[in-house]
Amino acid sequence: MIVVTPLPVLLFPLAALLLPLQPGTYERTGRVPRQPVECVPAVSAPGVSATSSAIDTEVWLPVCAAVASDDIDALGRTYHPAAVLVTEAGTVPIGQALARWKQDAEAARQRGTRATVEFRFDRRQDDGATAFESGIFKYATTDAAGAVTAAWVPFEALFVRHDGRWLMLMERQLRAADEAAWNALPH
Repeated sequence: MIVVTPLPVLLFPLAALLLPLQPGTYERTGRVPRQPVECVPAVSAPGVSATSSAIDTEVWLPVCAAVASDDIDALGRTYHPAAVLVTEAGTVPIGQALARWKQDAEAARQRGTRATVEFRFDRRQDDGATAFESGIFKYATTDAAGAVTAAWVPFEALFVRHDGRWLMLMERQLRAADEAAWNALPH
């Protein structure tokens, strides 16, 4: 699991990670102080493989940090150059998705929107050179007035060990879930 805790870092508005959501999948969660956040690793649960820990360090933490620092280039470095994003709307090379996310991030920043992301996993399997993980990510935005909106998106990801580091080869975002599904996952 990766968690988000308050620390002094800029936030990233990556609304495009929520492609496409169905009506009613957002939840208004109230107001929060306008303080920045940064991702930090949670204490590893017993039985988490060395590969899963390495993927946390090399992929999920940088993804969290990219969301927190509005850095699409850093986000892009977590993907293999041939990576594919899969959503209900179709498939797209990750380079095209990153270009769109960069535009969306700039628009959100201009509106004063900030974002955070957390990950929980229901499956993590690997062989040291390849890995598959699935779970739910919670993507929350805070608007300029301080109102928070959250969405819970089930995902699947394939990884390969490439040039000495873990890279995401495929990210599949599934139909949005709800907070109950999120709370049912280990954390």
